[in-house]
Amino acid sequence: MKWIKSLVAILVLIAVLVIANNLPNNFTDVFFTNSDTSVDSVIFPHDEVVDVNIQIDEDVYDDMIANATEEEVVMADITYNGYTFSDIGIRPKGNSSLRDVAKTDGDRFSFKIDFNYYLEDQDFYGITKINLNNLFSDPSMMAEYLSYEMLDDLDEVSSRTTYVALSINGEYYGLYLAVEQVNSSFLIDNFGDDEGELYKPEMGTGSDLAYISDNGLDYTGLYPENSDEYDNEHIAELIKAIEDGSDLDSVFNVDSFLKYLAMSTMTIHSDSYQGGMYHNYYLYNNDGIFQWIPWDLNMTFNGFTASGLTDAEATEYLIDEPVTGSMSKYPLIEAIFKNEEYVEQYHEYLKILSEGYLEEDNFNEKVLSVYNMINDYVETDTSSFYSYDEFKTALFTDEGNNLSILGFMEKRVENVEKQLSGDIPSTNNGEGNSGSSSAGGMGQRGNRMNVAEGDNATVAVTEGVEGEMAAPPEGVVGEIPERPVFAEGEMPEIPEGVAGEMQAPPEVAEGEIQAQTEGVDGARPQRPTQANGGMQNSPQGMQDDVEDKMVTENAVGDMTSTTNIVIFSIMLVLTIGASVYLWRKH
Repeated sequence: MKWIKSLVAILVLIAVLVIANNLPNNFTDVFFTNSDTSVDSVIFPHDEVVDVNIQIDEDVYDDMIANATEEEVVMADITYNGYTFSDIGIRPKGNSSLRDVAKTDGDRFSFKIDFNYYLEDQDFYGITKINLNNLFSDPSMMAEYLSYEMLDDLDEVSSRTTYVALSINGEYYGLYLAVEQVNSSFLIDNFGDDEGELYKPEMGTGSDLAYISDNGLDYTGLYPENSDEYDNEHIAELIKAIEDGSDLDSVFNVDSFLKYLAMSTMTIHSDSYQGGMYHNYYLYNNDGIFQWIPWDLNMTFNGFTASGLTDAEATEYLIDEPVTGSMSKYPLIEAIFKNEEYVEQYHEYLKILSEGYLEEDNFNEKVLSVYNMINDYVETDTSSFYSYDEFKTALFTDEGNNLSILGFMEKRVENVEKQLSGDIPSTNNGEGNSGSSSAGGMGQRGNRMNVAEGDNATVAVTEGVEGEMAAPPEGVVGEIPERPVFAEGEMPEIPEGVAGEMQAPPEVAEGEIQAQTEGVDGARPQRPTQANGGMQNSPQGMQDDVEDKMVTENAVGDMTSTTNIVIFSIMLVLTIGASVYLWRKH
């Protein structure tokens, strides 16, 4: 009988080795790698453009586009930066962008990707939803990207982002911005739990945070997204504290809001609470303290034309009455500016931005770096709302009151610094800011709601006075030449060999994103060669071990780390048990 027991022990060891050999390739990464690190390096690497391909039945796709305003979820497969998932949910998303694109019979919608809509336990390193934003109303293609980066620079809680080259059924669809969804996984990552109420106000009753009564149910425009049963008791307490103007810190993370307010005021983000729209923000009840979470930043840099502010007017936006119209319409901001300590801290965040991220040389280098990263993708993006020339104009050309991003921020920072020093007024007797332009906005960058008909809709370049232009760098990323004066309409030459020049794409296996052939209309930019099916390196040096991570269409479940941990635990117990047994027998 002893030899039988020994044989069983040996067979157990063999079984363990077989199980180990058949574990998914990414098992050790899932088990040993911090999920936040994986999310940052794989899903939102931020400083690179990642390939994303949606594989969807053509009839299903056509029906989804034809009925986009219904925002119906349909089934598709997705390959995201080399990871493939079957049976994900996808739907068009947006407010004005959704309506305006639908009116033009276009198909360049923003999309929401839902990994666990059909498969309950499916996620992507813990991420269940990703937004693919279509860069609507932003000819610079980087307003939202830069704004989220500013928030990160201030260590503000906000979504992660990265550019994606979106393909649908293997054909390049256009340059998009992937933005992390504010949901359960976001709350757990940032606050440690998702037990509190999460609100997303949308201009309904109470979204202005003005006091009505102590009854939370009177605030019908405020209801938690993550709860079916609620009485709004806590949100009523918050609004009461705002009304009283005292002890606001006891129910609200004021410091976090001040960071957001500094970014929003610097960039003139009027499609927001402070622009009178009372939306594009979340409130999360984090263990009794409400947290402000920014959202939808595509109309920063004075991109919201309804504000009526020309670019020149927007650069003079008052920092101590940072609202459109009367301060009395904005209870939260009014309460903030009644507290000297809050104002002092807010001023400090404005200084941090103006002397750091937005310092002229630093900001110019940042814009030029992003330009080099996305330039080839924009040039070949046939579905963009703007032409390639309009993209360059939005970045580098000033024409009268219509300013490029570089010109706008240079003048804006100069004005803010004068307001902070007291050289010019920072208030207006409580009347806030108002613009002279009935059409509003920023010409090339700002006439964003005027989407022409057709799939390749663009906004016309404003004709006007001669302007200044910052030429793209020659050779080295971040090399800032003087801003020479060019004749009207003259564009900078894109230098040969600029950083980010693409090599030929790799050969792909069946089911992966299909490379477009050279010369085909709508072909995506050529990507760097990827060895062994891995991903290209990040500009900041993505870890080498990411390169071999590939999830096949038949291995969607392999991404579920819980299952892998259970298997690993069983293996460990069996190995130890068998080893002890053999040791005792011999």
